Amino acid sequence: MGRHRKTDQMPEAAAPRRLRRRLSRHLPPLLLFCVFALVLFGGGFVYFCEHISRIKAPLPLPVSDGILVLTGGRSRLETGIELLERGRGRRLLISGVNPQTSRDSLMRITQTDPALFECCVDLGRDALNTSGNAEESAAWVQEHGYHRVYVVTNNYHMPRALKELRRSMPGIDFIPYPVVQEAAVEESALQFVERQRVLMGEYVKFLGVSLRNLLW
Repeated sequence: MGRHRKTDQMPEAAAPRRLRRRLSRHLPPLLLFCVFALVLFGGGFVYFCEHISRIKAPLPLPVSDGILVLTGGRSRLETGIELLERGRGRRLLISGVNPQTSRDSLMRITQTDPALFECCVDLGRDALNTSGNAEESAAWVQEHGYHRVYVVTNNYHMPRALKELRRSMPGIDFIPYPVVQEAAVEESALQFVERQRVLMGEYVKFLGVSLRNLLW
């Protein structure tokens, strides 16, 4: 009877050993792959941060057909209006404007000359994201027959914005005009973490758009 019980227990005892052998065979390659992927991801993030810090507006500023402002902050609007006032484009599109925001309020926020705003500023209210900005901008560019256009957005958002815009308008010459928000001189730990969170989120979105463009 005891011999039979020992024989019955052998398969149960062998199962953990087989599992350990399988793990020992497959875990090192899997672990190496995870480490490689993590290093690649981290290195890409460092490169992304360095790249966006090097995006600069061209000097001297060339004249374009139009100016695109992708909403996301007052500084973007003011920068786009300044380019329009300096004659760097004939018209300006603010893409992704909240439907509840009136022209008058935007005029007051940007302190724009009413005559200039009425004559040369268009508001796009349909875009909900960067992909929507590209579609909305493409319709505006096609309507006016433009070929050379300024793109105004934050520097960290510029790489993804350009990918979306070039996908929708492959024949257009886009001139990046980044808006840079400098870090505070005495940045707190919380502010640093929040800034890194924004950059990491944008980096992940940029990778997603790049992969989508590569696959289809």
